[in-house]
Amino acid sequence: MAKRRLKSKNQNNQNKIREKNNADKLFLLHIKKSLYVIIIWALSIIIHNLVYKFSGIDEPFFTILAIYIIPIYLLISVIYTLIRHLSWDKNLKE
Repeated sequence: MAKRRLKSKNQNNQNKIREKNNADKLFLLHIKKSLYVIIIWALSIIIHNLVYKFSGIDEPFFTILAIYIIPIYLLISVIYTLIRHLSWDKNLKE
């Protein structure tokens, strides 16, 4: 009975990576967080184009957000998530 509980706990731990610190909360990607980032990226492009179309002024904030900040954040988050998954798998094997 105790062995069954232990196996189910180990399986649950293998399927999940828990957020331990603030870096995990900020950079560890999940499906929901990834969708939010992609939606914010698309909205920043749309808002930039709308501001430019109606005012004729090139609005730099949304341009910088869409071209530099969000892609850099996604790149860092993907690398951080992969490193966490690989280190999590090593800890489970040992």
